Amino acid sequence: MTSVSTIKRAPVFFISHGGPTLLEDKGKPGEFYTWLGKYIKNVIKPKAIVVISAHWQGKGKSGISVDSSTKPELIYDFYGFPKHFYSETWDQLGEPELASRIVGMLKKSGIQATAERYGNDHGVWVPLKRAMRETGGIPIVEVSTFSHENMTMHISMGEALAPLRDENILIIGSGSAVHNLRLLWSYGDKPSPKYAIDFDRTMEKYACTLKGGERNKAASTLDQHPNFRDCHPTAEHLVPFHVALGAAGEDKGIKLLEDYFSTISWGCYGFGLPEDLRVPQYSNGFKYHDEL
Repeated sequence: MTSVSTIKRAPVFFISHGGPTLLEDKGKPGEFYTWLGKYIKNVIKPKAIVVISAHWQGKGKSGISVDSSTKPELIYDFYGFPKHFYSETWDQLGEPELASRIVGMLKKSGIQATAERYGNDHGVWVPLKRAMRETGGIPIVEVSTFSHENMTMHISMGEALAPLRDENILIIGSGSAVHNLRLLWSYGDKPSPKYAIDFDRTMEKYACTLKGGERNKAASTLDQHPNFRDCHPTAEHLVPFHVALGAAGEDKGIKLLEDYFSTISWGCYGFGLPEDLRVPQYSNGFKYHDEL
């Protein structure tokens, strides 16, 4: 098991979060989130978690919003699911002081930012509640993306937030590696289309074989990928990946989850993880280690 003493600064994650049915998922995504929750609580033990959600866009062309709620309300921003998902609760707390600091850090980097009481949308509470049924008192602060698709600006946003890692504050970009709901059900039980897998593999190449400025430069061209619009009719689920890359800096990337459903990819990544981390083995059915 990885010792907490081997972690010099908090890592960064990009996660693909899915809908509320993730709360009951027992497949690969569910197993991954079980592992992630144990790893966060037992190994990283962060002072706080900052989550950049695909489901909250800032105001104007250059503004970022930061949730300053003491006890964020859950936002049930999904439709057509069984009724019990709309009565879910969670024990999470916010941290207004940290929210204020994040606003200051963004402004110092030339990014317009404001604090407001928003709550936690399902890009935050669904994956993290699946990971941690109880937070153990770790505060969670949600941050928006920009309202536009400029990938370079989202990378710069991540760079502005990166110093939080030195305080053992965990940064998570929450979106989806491939996210085309318009065509989701047209594929039925058929294998995912080649374009979805190709785009996912390009993300993996950039995240895991490049670092720092070279990685950021390559990732900022994902909107030029020939399958970009097939995979992301709009880019709000992709740009949290860019925020994560900006916060990751020179740290190595590891792909932690690979799974597909129709026109959705569950690709998840970690950056700055210990070299001795027992990474899930894709070949053995994603067996996560229980000793955490």
